[in-house]
Amino acid sequence: MSENANQIKFCFNNYVLLFIVSSLLGFAVETLWCLLKNGYIESRKSLVLGHMSIAYGMGAVLLTLILVRFQSASALKIFLVSFVTGTVTEYICSLGQEIIFGSVAWDYSHLPLNINGRVCLLYSVFWGVLGLAWTKFVIPFMGKAFSGIHIPYENVLVGIFLVYFAFNCTLSAGAALRMNERDAGKAPSNSVEQFFDNHYPDEKMHRIYANSRNVEDIKTRNSQSKKNATR
Repeated sequence: MSENANQIKFCFNNYVLLFIVSSLLGFAVETLWCLLKNGYIESRKSLVLGHMSIAYGMGAVLLTLILVRFQSASALKIFLVSFVTGTVTEYICSLGQEIIFGSVAWDYSHLPLNINGRVCLLYSVFWGVLGLAWTKFVIPFMGKAFSGIHIPYENVLVGIFLVYFAFNCTLSAGAALRMNERDAGKAPSNSVEQFFDNHYPDEKMHRIYANSRNVEDIKTRNSQSKKNATR
């Protein structure tokens, strides 16, 4: 890792570690925010196993991948790149969750200048400001930190995590899809579906994804809100 900020580069293992740390911190921040805002602790994790909020991990990795080459750029350019990157990422994550799981974890329909409730100007500006801080402070800090970290059997540990993460994603997707099938009244037709019914029933899934909302419920609520606003 070069000491020159303009030459900072990160290897694959660095990005994996960044993803893990950011996902764990994201989960902790979301949980703390819920406690401070609502007065109770509620699950904010993305997968059925562990305590990770992968949207934070993905955002941190993507910001670093893109912004590491803009450290010498003007503040306006960094802001605009972060603005667009964060907005597109947030939209894709929301759309992907809806397509795969039939639910969404956030809805900006009540905020001005939003696009399908998935992104809005306020949070896009936040992404731009975050990108500035990330480029000027976080990336140089990570460059120094990673250069001083030497983990024994690093490649083996990274490989184990990737296998675990792939398994966790598959298990989580299967459990969520089966929950949608139960909601539609479909009975289990094989041992895999029975496994999900036994180990990940609706009650448990609602605890895990307490912040997720069914897409149809949100559409109904938004439609009702528009009707009330026109009265």
